[in-house]
Amino acid sequence: MKSRTGASLLLVGIFLLGTVTGAVSYSLYRAHVEASGPRGPGRFSSRNVVEDLAEGLKLDPVQKEKLKVIIDQSRERFRTISQQVRPQYDAIRRETDEQVRQILRQDQKARFEEIIQKMDASRKNHGPRPPR
Repeated sequence: MKSRTGASLLLVGIFLLGTVTGAVSYSLYRAHVEASGPRGPGRFSSRNVVEDLAEGLKLDPVQKEKLKVIIDQSRERFRTISQQVRPQYDAIRRETDEQVRQILRQDQKARFEEIIQKMDASRKNHGPRPPR
């Protein structure tokens, strides 16, 4: 009887230890994810930049509105430069892809094309990297 009670207590103890370990691990994971900041397309939106700076600098409403105008104007300038340079990046990418194709065996070429298609789709879905 004594060993049965001991085994039961051991089982309950292991279960509780597992629960605590899981909760602590999840807590650490969430803290890490939150500390790394938001992900996805909205990460660098002008609204986020303005809100973050306004909060961090404790800007008044007039300063915040002026900051929004400054950020929007800068973003437009970055976009213009990106559109001007984009054809050069694309040309280099095409040249590089062609050079890589030349060194591949036939069986590797098919896989390379799949990889390129995935990269192009990802680039299209996410768009160009926003300026920092």
